[in-house]
Amino acid sequence: MPTCPKCEKFISESHYERHLRRCGLPEAHKPGSGPMPSAKVQLESPEGGITHGPPTTDQGGINWRKVGAGFLIFLLIGSVVVFFILYALSLL
Repeated sequence: MPTCPKCEKFISESHYERHLRRCGLPEAHKPGSGPMPSAKVQLESPEGGITHGPPTTDQGGINWRKVGAGFLIFLLIGSVVVFFILYALSLL
């Protein structure tokens, strides 16, 4: 799996060119100007596995769209439940 030369994140080969455009790399690192990152030699550790370097800690933070969508779904389900409870109480 190729890594971005700027942010050093692992990117799938199908999204690599799009990531390089969005990451804002200088002209020297654009695809086609040098060897492909997927052709980079992977180093093997003394224990026998392939080393990928230290894991990155910056994973983008909280996805606020998913949080907002979850909260909206929670409110919709909650309002339906409250409606049915009030309806059941009105029948008593």
